[in-house]
Amino acid sequence: DERHGMRYKMIILFFVLLFNQLAAQDETLFTGDIESGRYVSLLSQIGQINNETGIFVGGQGGWIINHRFVIGGRAYGLVNEVDISDFQNLILDFGCGGLFLEYIISSNKLLHFSVQSMIGAGGVRFAVKDYKTNHDDFEYSNDRFFVVEPGINLILNIHKKFRLGGGITYRHISGVEYENLSDSNLSGLSAQLFLKFGKF
Repeated sequence: DERHGMRYKMIILFFVLLFNQLAAQDETLFTGDIESGRYVSLLSQIGQINNETGIFVGGQGGWIINHRFVIGGRAYGLVNEVDISDFQNLILDFGCGGLFLEYIISSNKLLHFSVQSMIGAGGVRFAVKDYKTNHDDFEYSNDRFFVVEPGINLILNIHKKFRLGGGITYRHISGVEYENLSDSNLSGLSAQLFLKFGKF
Protein backbone atom coordinates (compact mmCIF):
# COMPACT_ATOMS: atom_id res chain seq x y z
CA ASP A 1 0.00 0.00 0.00
CA GLU A 2 0.97 3.69 0.02
CA ARG A 3 2.54 3.56 3.53
CA HIS A 4 4.77 0.61 2.57
CA GLY A 5 5.81 2.40 -0.64
CA MET A 6 6.79 5.49 1.31
CA ARG A 7 8.76 3.36 3.78
CA TYR A 8 10.70 1.69 0.93
CA LYS A 9 11.48 5.08 -0.60
CA MET A 10 12.79 6.35 2.76
CA ILE A 11 14.99 3.26 3.17
CA ILE A 12 16.41 3.66 -0.34
CA LEU A 13 17.04 7.38 0.26
CA PHE A 14 18.83 6.56 3.53
CA PHE A 15 21.20 4.10 1.82
CA VAL A 16 21.87 6.54 -1.05
CA LEU A 17 22.84 9.26 1.41
CA LEU A 18 24.94 6.82 3.42
CA PHE A 19 26.78 5.63 0.29
CA ASN A 20 27.51 9.22 -0.79
CA GLN A 21 28.87 10.00 2.65
CA LEU A 22 31.16 6.95 2.66
CA ALA A 23 32.33 7.68 -0.88
CA ALA A 24 33.28 11.29 -0.04
CA GLN A 25 37.02 11.90 0.11
CA ASP A 26 38.49 12.44 3.54
CA GLU A 27 39.76 15.96 4.24
CA THR A 28 43.45 15.88 5.19
CA LEU A 29 46.21 18.35 5.91
CA PHE A 30 48.36 16.87 3.11
CA THR A 31 46.94 15.68 -0.22
CA GLY A 32 48.56 13.30 -2.66
CA ASP A 33 51.77 11.41 -2.02
CA ILE A 34 53.91 12.62 0.90
CA GLU A 35 57.62 13.10 0.21
CA SER A 36 59.79 12.54 3.26
CA GLY A 37 63.22 13.85 4.12
CA ARG A 38 65.29 14.29 7.24
CA TYR A 39 68.24 16.23 8.55
CA VAL A 40 70.48 16.71 11.55
CA SER A 41 72.17 20.00 12.30
CA LEU A 42 75.06 21.32 14.37
CA LEU A 43 74.06 24.58 16.02
CA SER A 44 75.86 27.52 17.61
CA GLN A 45 74.40 30.72 19.01
CA ILE A 46 75.65 33.94 20.51
CA GLY A 47 73.32 36.17 22.48
CA GLN A 48 72.52 38.00 25.67
CA ILE A 49 71.97 36.15 28.94
CA ASN A 50 72.02 37.65 32.43
CA ASN A 51 73.23 40.96 30.92
CA GLU A 52 76.32 39.31 29.44
CA THR A 53 77.25 37.65 26.14
CA GLY A 54 76.56 33.93 26.09
CA ILE A 55 77.85 31.31 23.65
CA PHE A 56 75.59 28.31 23.13
CA VAL A 57 76.25 25.00 21.36
CA GLY A 58 73.82 22.22 20.48
CA GLY A 59 71.89 20.59 17.69
CA GLN A 60 68.54 20.14 16.01
CA GLY A 61 66.91 18.00 13.37
CA GLY A 62 63.80 16.20 12.30
CA TRP A 63 61.49 14.78 9.66
CA ILE A 64 60.92 16.95 6.57
CA ILE A 65 57.46 16.66 4.99
CA ASN A 66 57.09 17.64 1.32
CA HIS A 67 60.30 19.73 1.46
CA ARG A 68 58.54 22.31 3.64
CA PHE A 69 57.42 21.21 7.08
CA VAL A 70 59.89 19.99 9.72
CA ILE A 71 58.91 18.23 12.95
CA GLY A 72 61.77 17.29 15.27
CA GLY A 73 63.80 18.29 18.28
CA ARG A 74 66.29 20.96 19.31
CA ALA A 75 68.59 21.36 22.33
CA TYR A 76 71.54 23.51 23.33
CA GLY A 77 73.51 24.69 26.34
CA LEU A 78 75.68 27.58 27.52
CA VAL A 79 79.40 26.83 27.08
CA ASN A 80 81.20 30.00 28.19
CA GLU A 81 81.51 31.50 31.68
CA VAL A 82 78.77 33.99 32.54
CA ASP A 83 79.32 35.56 35.95
CA ILE A 84 76.57 36.02 38.52
CA SER A 85 76.00 39.49 39.98
CA ASP A 86 76.99 39.78 43.65
CA PHE A 87 78.68 36.34 43.57
CA GLN A 88 82.22 36.70 42.22
CA ASN A 89 83.02 32.98 42.32
CA LEU A 90 79.81 31.69 40.71
CA ILE A 91 78.92 31.23 37.03
CA LEU A 92 75.71 30.35 35.23
CA ASP A 93 74.95 26.80 34.09
CA PHE A 94 72.12 26.82 31.50
CA GLY A 95 70.54 24.41 29.02
CA CYS A 96 67.21 23.87 27.25
CA GLY A 97 65.49 21.79 24.58
CA GLY A 98 62.17 20.66 23.21
CA LEU A 99 59.89 20.20 20.22
CA PHE A 100 61.26 21.87 17.08
CA LEU A 101 58.98 23.07 14.23
CA GLU A 102 60.17 24.68 11.00
CA TYR A 103 58.59 25.89 7.77
CA ILE A 104 60.98 26.07 4.80
CA ILE A 105 60.20 28.48 1.96
CA SER A 106 61.35 27.46 -1.56
CA SER A 107 63.76 24.76 -0.41
CA ASN A 108 64.97 24.16 -3.99
CA LYS A 109 66.33 27.71 -4.37
CA LEU A 110 70.05 28.40 -3.83
CA LEU A 111 69.16 30.95 -1.15
CA HIS A 112 65.92 30.54 0.76
CA PHE A 113 64.28 31.31 4.08
CA SER A 114 62.76 29.34 6.93
CA VAL A 115 60.81 30.25 10.04
CA GLN A 116 61.14 28.12 13.15
CA SER A 117 60.03 27.71 16.73
CA MET A 118 61.12 25.60 19.68
CA ILE A 119 58.71 24.84 22.52
CA GLY A 120 60.15 23.07 25.52
CA ALA A 121 61.80 23.33 28.90
CA GLY A 122 65.21 23.84 30.45
CA GLY A 123 67.21 24.11 33.63
CA VAL A 124 69.52 26.64 35.26
CA ARG A 125 71.81 26.61 38.28
CA PHE A 126 74.84 28.39 39.71
CA ALA A 127 78.19 26.61 39.40
CA VAL A 128 81.45 27.27 41.22
CA LYS A 129 84.19 28.83 39.08
CA ASP A 130 87.02 28.49 41.59
CA TYR A 131 86.73 25.76 44.22
CA LYS A 132 89.41 27.45 46.36
CA THR A 133 86.70 29.83 47.55
CA ASN A 134 84.10 28.38 49.89
CA HIS A 135 80.41 28.79 49.05
CA ASP A 136 78.98 26.07 51.28
CA ASP A 137 76.27 28.39 52.54
CA PHE A 138 74.78 28.83 49.05
CA GLU A 139 71.87 26.82 47.64
CA TYR A 140 72.95 24.99 44.44
CA SER A 141 69.68 23.26 43.54
CA ASN A 142 68.46 23.40 39.92
CA ASP A 143 65.56 25.54 38.76
CA ARG A 144 63.43 24.52 35.79
CA PHE A 145 61.62 26.78 33.33
CA PHE A 146 59.43 26.84 30.22
CA VAL A 147 60.91 28.18 26.96
CA VAL A 148 59.51 29.31 23.60
CA GLU A 149 62.02 30.37 20.94
CA PRO A 150 60.80 31.58 17.51
CA GLY A 151 63.23 32.61 14.78
CA ILE A 152 63.88 33.30 11.11
CA ASN A 153 66.76 31.98 8.98
CA LEU A 154 68.52 32.47 5.63
CA ILE A 155 69.82 29.17 4.20
CA LEU A 156 72.38 28.48 1.44
CA ASN A 157 72.31 25.19 -0.50
CA ILE A 158 75.98 24.11 -0.60
CA HIS A 159 75.24 20.57 -1.81
CA LYS A 160 72.10 18.47 -2.17
CA LYS A 161 72.93 16.87 1.19
CA PHE A 162 74.57 19.82 2.95
CA ARG A 163 73.27 23.29 3.77
CA LEU A 164 74.59 26.29 5.69
CA GLY A 165 72.30 28.72 7.46
CA GLY A 166 72.12 31.57 9.90
CA GLY A 167 69.43 33.62 11.54
CA ILE A 168 67.99 35.42 14.52
CA THR A 169 65.95 33.91 17.38
CA TYR A 170 64.30 35.25 20.50
CA ARG A 171 64.45 33.04 23.60
CA HIS A 172 61.45 33.67 25.87
CA ILE A 173 61.78 32.13 29.33
CA SER A 174 59.06 31.85 31.97
CA GLY A 175 58.84 30.21 35.39
CA VAL A 176 62.28 31.08 36.81
CA GLU A 177 62.27 31.22 40.61
CA TYR A 178 66.00 30.94 41.24
CA GLU A 179 67.78 33.29 43.64
CA ASN A 180 69.14 36.47 41.96
CA LEU A 181 67.61 35.48 38.58
CA SER A 182 64.39 36.36 36.77
CA ASP A 183 62.71 35.39 33.49
CA SER A 184 64.11 38.50 31.81
CA ASN A 185 67.68 37.62 32.85
CA LEU A 186 67.53 34.44 30.76
CA SER A 187 65.41 35.75 27.86
CA GLY A 188 66.88 37.58 24.90
CA LEU A 189 67.87 37.78 21.23
CA SER A 190 70.48 35.45 19.74
CA ALA A 191 72.25 35.16 16.40
CA GLN A 192 72.66 31.57 15.25
CA LEU A 193 74.71 29.61 12.72
CA PHE A 194 74.00 26.00 11.73
CA LEU A 195 75.15 23.25 9.37
CA LYS A 196 72.48 20.88 8.04
CA PHE A 197 73.20 17.36 6.82
CA GLY A 198 70.52 15.12 5.35
CA LYS A 199 67.97 14.45 2.64
CA PHE A 200 66.05 17.61 1.91
